[in-house]
Amino acid sequence: MTVFWVVAVCLIIAALLFLLPPLLTRGNVKREAVRDALNVEIAKDKIAELDADLRTGVLSQDQYDRARQELERSLLEDVGGTTTRAVPTTSANASLISAAVVGIAIPILAVALYQHLGGGFAAIHPELAQPAVKTEAHEGTIETMVVQLKERLAKNPSDAEGWSMLGRSYYFLKRYNDAAQSYGKVVEIIGETEPDVLADYADTVAMASGRSMKGKPYELVKKALSLQPFHEKSLWLAGSAAYEEKDYANALGYFEKLMQVFPPGSENSEQMKRNIGEIQELLAQSGAKVPPSVAAAAPTRAASTAAGTAKIIGTVKLLPSLAANAAPTDTVFIFARAAQGPRMPLAIVRKQVKDLPITYTLDDSLAMNPAMKLSNFQQVVVGARISKSGNAMPQSGDLQGQSGTIALGGSKPVDVVINSVTP
Repeated sequence: MTVFWVVAVCLIIAALLFLLPPLLTRGNVKREAVRDALNVEIAKDKIAELDADLRTGVLSQDQYDRARQELERSLLEDVGGTTTRAVPTTSANASLISAAVVGIAIPILAVALYQHLGGGFAAIHPELAQPAVKTEAHEGTIETMVVQLKERLAKNPSDAEGWSMLGRSYYFLKRYNDAAQSYGKVVEIIGETEPDVLADYADTVAMASGRSMKGKPYELVKKALSLQPFHEKSLWLAGSAAYEEKDYANALGYFEKLMQVFPPGSENSEQMKRNIGEIQELLAQSGAKVPPSVAAAAPTRAASTAAGTAKIIGTVKLLPSLAANAAPTDTVFIFARAAQGPRMPLAIVRKQVKDLPITYTLDDSLAMNPAMKLSNFQQVVVGARISKSGNAMPQSGDLQGQSGTIALGGSKPVDVVINSVTP
């Protein structure tokens, strides 16, 4: 409510600043000079907002620099090289009367029109409509979904995916304590086996504790990293936790590993370079050196690749009774995923039904994410799926099949038969 009125008043004042000066000034007034002065003041305000966003972390340094350069360029275009035009003089009394009428009429008309055209009472009190707008989803509001999820979980309290969805919904609503309890339920059901869940759990506990990663949140992300050393969110959180504790050596180790996850030259990569540079400066100022254990605890991706000789070979076939359900040009996805952990494919190839039966090879070169590859895991499952849409996400009507859990390192072929229909 307060923010709305502040913005509304600022807009009204801005409008009056355009209209009143020519009326209040006797003699010839140069409109362009007034507008130039206003543009300068507005630019100053915008620069102050950019400075505030940079300090609070809303903008990165690159985003701040680009925004400020654009603002300065626009200001130069607005105030540079314009010709002035004179406005006919008016009497002092007429100017004062006109200014008074405009000064009173503009705010009244603005509020009246906005109330009429903007939605009535809710337009003047937008916070009353805000929850419904912000939380609207395909199946209704987030609050409605939360109620439905709670009812479903009351009947089936062992539904880990349901608790996870509830946790995400609470997090969206900024109900961090409730979100943390929901993720705690997920961990109770499946154990500390999913890096994604552990990272989300750590995040919600930290938010519920005033954004502090000390204690339990830090321990949770450490556990996630023991399961998946290059887990992106866990590395972010662990680096932040170490930095918060002024443990700069370990913070540097986490951020150096995270640097390997991002594509070179990307915005995240550049931001991580700046973070690493800052930490290195702090270490230098303190006279400390990075302990060898930090580098040893952060194996590089190159080292992992050298050590990772993981390769899976085998054949994919389609059950003859299902052949009529697939067209020759339908897409066939052959993939491997971790037996325990994230379901994102560690390696994947794409073929067509007309190529069946297919002899395949899966290795680290086919990873979708360099931080998520075969050699990072000991046990995997190989699957094959026929998709009519060509969409990598499973859909109802797709044909599928998968192997049992296999240990990497063996040379025995892993054959997969596509023998079922996705419900």
